[in-house]
Amino acid sequence: MNKPILLRISGLFLVLLSIIVLLQLWRMDYFQQVFTPIQEKEKAFPTSQSSKEKTPGKKVQVFIHKNESDLSQNTLSNLEHALQYGKVDYSIINKQEISSINPSPYHVLVLAGEHTDNWPFEDIQSFVNNGGRLFIGARFIDERWNDLLGIKQVGDYKDRIQGLTFEKELFPGYVNLESNSTLFTHSIADVTLNEEANLYISTMNKPIMWTNQPGKGKVVYWNTTSLTEKSSRGLLLHSLGLLPPTFVSGQAGIKAMHIDDFPAPVPSETNSIIEEQYNTSVKQFYTDIWWEDMKHLGREYDVNYTGFMIGTYRKDTVLDSEALKDRIRYPMLYFGRELVKENGEIGLHGYNHQSLVTAEETIDPSFGYRPWQSKSEMVDSINVVKDTFAYYFPNREMESYVPPSNVLNRTGVEALSDTLPHLQVVAALYSGSKENGSFIQEFTYDETFEHIYHFPRISSGYDLTTEEQFVISDAAANFGVVSHFIHPDDVLDPYRSKGEDWESMRDGYEDMLQHIASHYPHLEGLTQYHAYQKMDAYQKSKITVTRDDNTLHISGEELLQPSTLFVRVNEDSALETGTFSFGEVSQYGKGASLYRVTLTSGNAALPIKDGSS
Repeated sequence: MNKPILLRISGLFLVLLSIIVLLQLWRMDYFQQVFTPIQEKEKAFPTSQSSKEKTPGKKVQVFIHKNESDLSQNTLSNLEHALQYGKVDYSIINKQEISSINPSPYHVLVLAGEHTDNWPFEDIQSFVNNGGRLFIGARFIDERWNDLLGIKQVGDYKDRIQGLTFEKELFPGYVNLESNSTLFTHSIADVTLNEEANLYISTMNKPIMWTNQPGKGKVVYWNTTSLTEKSSRGLLLHSLGLLPPTFVSGQAGIKAMHIDDFPAPVPSETNSIIEEQYNTSVKQFYTDIWWEDMKHLGREYDVNYTGFMIGTYRKDTVLDSEALKDRIRYPMLYFGRELVKENGEIGLHGYNHQSLVTAEETIDPSFGYRPWQSKSEMVDSINVVKDTFAYYFPNREMESYVPPSNVLNRTGVEALSDTLPHLQVVAALYSGSKENGSFIQEFTYDETFEHIYHFPRISSGYDLTTEEQFVISDAAANFGVVSHFIHPDDVLDPYRSKGEDWESMRDGYEDMLQHIASHYPHLEGLTQYHAYQKMDAYQKSKITVTRDDNTLHISGEELLQPSTLFVRVNEDSALETGTFSFGEVSQYGKGASLYRVTLTSGNAALPIKDGSS
C-alpha cells in the first residue's frame, strides 16, 4: 500500500478517535462544567441547577427495611409519608441488602418492630461501630442489642402508657402531653439507660426516645409502638435528622383556615345563650360581634378564610333554586360578599348538611343523617346549590368542597366530579377513624378523578388544647402546613363551646393564631384553592443536598419562591447565619443545631463552621 493512502487512513483513524474522546467527555459533563458561563449555570429562580450538573460532597441516604408485621409496616409506612412530605429521599431494601450498606455517617439504616431474629445483628453492629447511623422506629426486647442501643438494663413490656415529655427540644412548638392524654398510647419496654445515652423524650418517667453513640456511629431509638399515628410524622422526621452530620427537610409554608357552614341560613329561632350574654338576636350577634372579631383576627394574623356554604339545613331536597336563593339571601349578600372582600374564598359544604353517602355506604348512625337514594339525587341537589351560588357570584366558581361531618364515599366523589367542572379540592380529615365513614386523606390527587386534589384538615376548634397544639406543631414540623377548621355556630351549643362564652372562645382562637405566628412565621395565609396550588407546586419541586467539609450545597428544580428549608447540623458544627446572595440563614428554636433557611435562589452554598467558635 502506498504512503499517501496510509497517511489518509491514519488521519481518518485519528479523527474518529478524537470524536470518540469528545463524545465521552461530553457524557461526563466536562464541557458543560468548563465552558458554560456562570450566568447560564445559575438560571433565574425558580428554574434551578441542571440535573446534569455535579455538586461536590456527600449525600444523606436513608435505607428502610420493613418486616411483615403490622407494627413494622405501619410505623415505617408512616415514616415514608413523613420523608415524602419533607422531601427527603429514601430507598426500600431487603434483609440481604443490609450487610452491603457502607458504614458512612451519611448512611441511615431504618428498622422497626419485634424482628431482631430476622436482622443480621453482627452486620448491623459492625455498620454502626464503624460510623453508620441506625434508626429504630418501634420498641423490642433483645439483650444482645443493649450496648448498641445504650440500654443498661431491660425488664418486660409495659402497656397503656400515655403522654409525652420533651427532655430536650426536638422542634419548636411541641408541648408536653400529660399522662391522661389520649393522643398517644404506648406499649414500651421497661428499660434503664446507660449514662452515655442522650434522652430526648420520656413519659411517666420512662424513656421513649434517645440517642446513643457506640463506636464511631450513632443510634436513634424509639421505645414505643405509637409511631403509627399521623401526629408523629414530624417527630419521626426530626428525630431521624439527629443522625447524619447535616439533615435538610422542606416546608410547603401554608396556613389555611376554613369556616364550615358559612355562609349558611342563620337560625331563625332565638338562642338563650346569645340572648342572655349579648341581649341580641343570633343574626345580629353573627353580624355585629362574631364576624367583626373574625375579620379583625384574620387581618392581624395573616389569615385568608375559606367559607363553605350550606343552602338549607332541611334533610330533604324539596327546595328548588328559587326557594334556596330566597332562603340564603342575607347570608350570601352580607357574609358572602364580605368574605370575598376580605380576600376569602367560598366553597361548597352542600345543598344541605347531609353527607354524600348512599344506604350501602358507611356512616355513623348517631349522626342522624338521611342516606341519599342514588348518585343522581346527589347530582340534582348539587346543581341546585350551584345555581344558587352562581346567582349571587356570577363571576366565580366553587373550586373547593368540604363534606358535612367530614363523611364522604366514592358515590359522592363521583357526583361532585359530574356536577362541578371547576372543582379542584376535596378537604376532609388528615387523621381519624374510617369506621364511622370519615373521609381520611393524604395530600394527593384522587385515585380516580385526577383533577381533584385531596387537601385534608389537620386540626379544628377555637380552643388551643395541648393536643391540638401538638397536632398543629407536628404537621408544621413535618412539611409546614396548618389546615384548620371552625364553625360559626359552636358558640350556640353548650357542648361544642364547652360552656364558654364567645369572648373566651375568641381568646382561645387568638391564642392558637399567636402560637402559629410566633413559631412558624414563614407559613403564608392562603385560601383553600391557593393553598392547593402552592402544595401541588411544593410536591412537584425537587431538592438535592450534598455536603463537603466546609459547605452545604443545596440545589433545586422548580422550588417555591421564596422556599423555606430546615437544616440540622450535628457533630459540633454550625452554619454561618445572616443574609447571603442565595437567601437568609437563621438559628431556629432553643438549641444551637437547627436552622431555618429561606432560599431566594435555586442554588445555595451554605458555609459550615466549627460549632465551638
